[in-house]
Amino acid sequence: MFVGSASFFLSYYVRLSWTILSVYMPFKPTVAQEGFAFAIFFVGYVIVQIPSGFISDRYSGGIVISLSLIGLAVSAIMSALSPDIEWEYVSSLIMGLTAGWVYPASINVMNHYYRENRSVYIGYYSIAWPLAIVLSGFMLPYLALKIGWQWGYYSSAIASIVIAIMAFSLKTEHSGYSIDPSLIKNRDVLLLSFGGFLFFISYWSLTLYAYKYFVSIGISPVISGFVFSSMAITGLFSTSLSGYIISRIGTKNAVVISLVAYGIIILAFSFIRNAVLLIVISLVMGFFRFIITPGNSGLSIEIGRERAGSVSGIANMFWQSSGIVGPIVSSALILDVGFRNLWIVLAIMVFLSTFLYRGIATSFHTTAHHGDIPQK
Repeated sequence: MFVGSASFFLSYYVRLSWTILSVYMPFKPTVAQEGFAFAIFFVGYVIVQIPSGFISDRYSGGIVISLSLIGLAVSAIMSALSPDIEWEYVSSLIMGLTAGWVYPASINVMNHYYRENRSVYIGYYSIAWPLAIVLSGFMLPYLALKIGWQWGYYSSAIASIVIAIMAFSLKTEHSGYSIDPSLIKNRDVLLLSFGGFLFFISYWSLTLYAYKYFVSIGISPVISGFVFSSMAITGLFSTSLSGYIISRIGTKNAVVISLVAYGIIILAFSFIRNAVLLIVISLVMGFFRFIITPGNSGLSIEIGRERAGSVSGIANMFWQSSGIVGPIVSSALILDVGFRNLWIVLAIMVFLSTFLYRGIATSFHTTAHHGDIPQK
């Protein structure tokens, strides 16, 4: 549990580092350059999603995670050594190419070790997501101001190497399935993929620009870090509780309800500029935001069963491709119409995603056997 969750944490924490550390870099990247660097990360990340899912189904998920984290450490060191934005573009691409293997492989590890009460354990595993936001908001500004922005990356590299060593022995089911691109045609896989795509456009855009937004409206850099972390603090509790919530009302229902609440709260960013109020609504946002995260993982496992790695890889390819589109579109909206209208657009995308999630069938697991996914 610890190693799987820690590997997921690092794959997310390192990509978050750019959203905060870019403020402190001596070459001062522009909003457009920040968005482009973030998008390049996701180009690499998306490319490896489908192969990582199939390979983790066929071979050892632990070895996949271990090699991925070693590559992630190398890319973090490269980012720490960046003399200019062009260097950062290259290291960001490598970071995406290496980090992208972790999620499908770690989901498959969870599916292997925790078949009983799976939704509860997926909730515990998913604590890594909000924890990455909380720690990045608290730690990275402090490290940048006290000992230098490079140590935000160096510390991640050291942690990645340690977890890589621990992950090597983790096992997954050797299903023997070959790569089957037809899985992408499954109705539930498509609904999960495109529903998540809309949600994650909003999610990544908010994650990338929230800290800069807080600073731009006059909140101090340190307090802005607290507000940024507030978007995830309550997620530490809701994620751990999500398994119990999901077991009571169902995975799909939990995700849809949380999406509606999440979209309403994003709208509030358009009208509130007070730091205290922003912290309050960010705390509420975090609660619902991080029920969606384990919900997505749970839906991937329910749809895929023995092919959970393949399905999560396909779905995550679409989810994370939003990281390519979102930052570029969002940076253009910020420059043209400002942050207030950006938050409105992002909220609309979240509301649209709920209709796709509602179409997912959740009774398929009663008829699917031996890893077969019913085609609809």
